[in-house]
Amino acid sequence: MSAWAEIVGATHARPGGPGDAVDGLVPRWVVSPGSVAEVQGCVRAAAAGGLALVASGRGAHLDVGAAPRRLDVLLRLDRLGRVLDHQAHDMTVTLEAGCPLSLVADTLARAGQWLPLDPPRPATTTVGGLLAANLAGPLRTSQGRARDLLLGIRVVGSDGCVVVGGGRVVKNVAGYDLPKMHVGALGTLGVIVEATFKIRPRPEREEAVVVACPTASAAADAGLAILDGGVPPLWLEVTGPGELAEGPGCGAAAVVGLGGLVEEVDAGRELVREVASRRGLRTTIVSDGAALRGRLADFSVAPAAGVLRAATLPTEVGPVVETTVAAARETGVDVRCLADLASGIVRIAVAEATALPVLLKILRPALERDGGSVVLERSQGAVKAGLDVWGDPGPGMELMRRLKVTFDPSGIFAPGRFVGGL
Repeated sequence: MSAWAEIVGATHARPGGPGDAVDGLVPRWVVSPGSVAEVQGCVRAAAAGGLALVASGRGAHLDVGAAPRRLDVLLRLDRLGRVLDHQAHDMTVTLEAGCPLSLVADTLARAGQWLPLDPPRPATTTVGGLLAANLAGPLRTSQGRARDLLLGIRVVGSDGCVVVGGGRVVKNVAGYDLPKMHVGALGTLGVIVEATFKIRPRPEREEAVVVACPTASAAADAGLAILDGGVPPLWLEVTGPGELAEGPGCGAAAVVGLGGLVEEVDAGRELVREVASRRGLRTTIVSDGAALRGRLADFSVAPAAGVLRAATLPTEVGPVVETTVAAARETGVDVRCLADLASGIVRIAVAEATALPVLLKILRPALERDGGSVVLERSQGAVKAGLDVWGDPGPGMELMRRLKVTFDPSGIFAPGRFVGGL
């Protein structure tokens, strides 16, 4: 313990306990560096001792991905929690990895701006967690994901050196696009310590329209018609049967978020109503669209034994939801479904752990055959044991292995958490 105390101070190094476990693995030490230099020291110490290290912010999303094969050091980055630079005129913001998104939102709001990313649990989601787990919410329909707004990144590599990719300005085309390589890698290629993002003006108004539908396929069809309409939505989700209290009752729904100037929201609302009217569907207006969006963003962290993430074509979202609900019903298990229609991502919250392997066996072959996938996105370590979390990694597996060997030759960063046991 004295070696870690020499790097970060005695009050910021301690033995790990049950509350620090990652998928059931209790780390030997929990270390909280307060600077990039201290992160470098911790990584060098771990590499010298052949220790496995998992980086964490506030621990809100450590249930994403596979369980690590081993865990010696939990590196807590919550002390690196500052907004380093906000260039309101240039519309960029630079943040430490441990900075919570709620602080980012408060800082940017004072300038009428926002970082339009809405992952679950924004108060406890840090910048590093956002990037490492590739988190996103309903806003991805119009704003994209973290990788689309990321301008630059600083990462501590396996030799303890700081690797810089991108920069702090929007017009930056120098070098390879290294920042995106770390998005979704679950910390297996290095420790993210800083990131710079593009930011945007905050919409003057945000509301939502719920289109009640008899089936998920009807909801997806209505949603696709809205996406093809004249006023693009700020966000658009399809909910499975009984998932939403506003409007649909026990049916499915297309939930359309509208944002922008008052006139833009008014025009979008009329478009949605017109699409619904042509299909004989009822609409409900939700004046606080941001609050509803926040609830939908938290779908994957609501109580459940596990959350599956299916990727399919937008035109197949309805059938995938209906197939999933029917399969669950046959096994006597409750599931909840929520889909991002534009990307074709369907999330399935499963109430009982025993149903997860059954649903994976039913859904995975057909989706993989058509170029899609199903992964066990979230669950606890005891549930993941014996399950194939990722499924077929596809033809890119060899390239991913080479990247892992190149950037983490000693295998110290979160071994086993990523696709193919990387």
